[in-house]
Amino acid sequence: MARKGEDYYPEKKKMNAFVFAIYLILGVYFINFPFQFYPIPEVVSKFDSWIIFAGGIFMLFGAINYFRAKRN
Repeated sequence: MARKGEDYYPEKKKMNAFVFAIYLILGVYFINFPFQFYPIPEVVSKFDSWIIFAGGIFMLFGAINYFRAKRN
């Protein structure tokens, strides 16, 4: 039996890192979109509407999780 504080679910930890990476990529994309700090390749710009849609969904998930989070 694992002690308190040990990682019970290592797969969940990997999934959290993956979701964080998606948040990070979408955040950088949204910041870059209006200012064009870095030119976006034509291949990626074909999917602008889908990328913005996915970013909106992730922002909604973030808002829901913010309100679900326990506060000390």
